[in-house]
Amino acid sequence: VVAKEAVGDLGCLVRQLSLDQFENESRRMHPANNDQSYSSKKALNRQRSPQGLHKKVISLLLRPRNWNAPADRTFFLDSYEVGELCYAAEQIFMQEPTVLQLKAPVKVFGDLHGQFGDLMRLFDEYGYPSTAGDITYIDYLFLGDYVDRGQHSLETITLLLALKIEYPEHVHLIRGNHEAADINALFGFRLECIERMGESDGIWAWTRFNQLFNYLPLAAMIEKKIICMHGGIGRSINSVEQIEKIERPITMDVGSIVLMDLLWSDPTENDSVEGLRPNARGPGLVTFGPDRVAEFCKRNKLQLIIRAHECVMDGFERFAHGQLITLFSATNYCGTANNAGAILVVGRGLVIVPKLIHPLPPPVNSPESSPERAMDATWMQGT
Repeated sequence: VVAKEAVGDLGCLVRQLSLDQFENESRRMHPANNDQSYSSKKALNRQRSPQGLHKKVISLLLRPRNWNAPADRTFFLDSYEVGELCYAAEQIFMQEPTVLQLKAPVKVFGDLHGQFGDLMRLFDEYGYPSTAGDITYIDYLFLGDYVDRGQHSLETITLLLALKIEYPEHVHLIRGNHEAADINALFGFRLECIERMGESDGIWAWTRFNQLFNYLPLAAMIEKKIICMHGGIGRSINSVEQIEKIERPITMDVGSIVLMDLLWSDPTENDSVEGLRPNARGPGLVTFGPDRVAEFCKRNKLQLIIRAHECVMDGFERFAHGQLITLFSATNYCGTANNAGAILVVGRGLVIVPKLIHPLPPPVNSPESSPERAMDATWMQGT
């Protein structure tokens, strides 16, 4: 099978597969978005994903109390199963609007960045999406940056996709700036796919995930009063309608300034810094002041903006006199920040309650442990 893919150096990538898998391959090797014949063929390729694949993922990974990182780094899904999972989730995302309309109560999660252990800890402490958990009375919203940086991006994204397939009306995923091929090729996800699935299958799976990311919704409204997004409003976003008009699938390289602001912009350093300033993340990116937040909320009749994208020490941080909250769910980000992680529970009356988890101490034999600490621990074990 020769891929008609045009991401990076993946044009004409050859895949080997057995004959019994061959008939399903046509819908997995999607042409590039500019292939006009694709849209007319798309309807012909809609076949159901194998029953039970997403349930297999949930049964193996949704273990809030007793999940342990696998000693063997080989990932438990092959590229064929990754393709099936992506296809089934993609069908759901394609039917959703660019700006989701949700009802409270909602549990909101910030950046996870492949720190699957933190996701399990949050589920364990504050409830998890299953009928044995609390999915029957509260929705789940994830604000992007599922992959990169951490060690378990594959577990994180596959579980969230499986939960979306199982509970399409109650689990919601929007896009972060790391859900883009040019970014997650640099910050760990591509390498993790290759390391854990082998080079050929890994590159194929990485490409398929990134095709899926192009279909993710870009924002969510809760009760028409709270808007949730990954980055912020930047310099260009003045109305919710501007976001609603963005058509998907969309890749970052053809994205508008609205998309860049939505996924990349940050608030200024504090409430005293107003207006627009250059963003240290890179050229062409901006930070926006509390005056922009107040104006945006007033114009759109909103109470609050909830966004992610930035590591904050307490897991959440208020800005613009409480009209914006930054949320970050991965603890001890990149192994050095020592920050707490948080989620926000948005209640029926739109009361916001933060829920925190704190960084775990490093294990005795980890590189972060000092020699003195290791010696102390050994001495204690001997007594």
